[in-house]
Amino acid sequence: MTFLNTANRCACAKLRRTMQAVAQYYDQHLQPSGLRTTQFTMLITISLNEGISISDLGDKICKDQTTITRNVEILKRNGYIRIAKKESDARKKTISLTEEGKKKLAEVMPLWEKAQTHIEEELGVERLGDFFKTLKVLEQIVK
Repeated sequence: MTFLNTANRCACAKLRRTMQAVAQYYDQHLQPSGLRTTQFTMLITISLNEGISISDLGDKICKDQTTITRNVEILKRNGYIRIAKKESDARKKTISLTEEGKKKLAEVMPLWEKAQTHIEEELGVERLGDFFKTLKVLEQIVK
């Protein structure tokens, strides 16, 4: 087996390279909003899971604690989220969107929609759906 053969077969390297290119593509589209893809994903996830804990947020979007903490601080500083102590356990914190955060999401959605529509048009919705199914299976294989 050659190193070239190994590099060409490595699922991790191929996925990482593609993920980086896709993230940069979305970041370019979201740039006018001042948000990066990770922050957009966090806002969407928080909006769908009001009162989510910081650790659950990290689990839902598969990001490490350092990345989550850094981006939570940015979102908080910009007034897009509020962090409160959980009523049932003061040691835990919950995150929710502020009105400013809801406005920011409304501002960003057309930018995201433009990027998403381009990908769907180029790949086709069915092909993209099949790709998502393959990614889900791969995720289950490695867990």
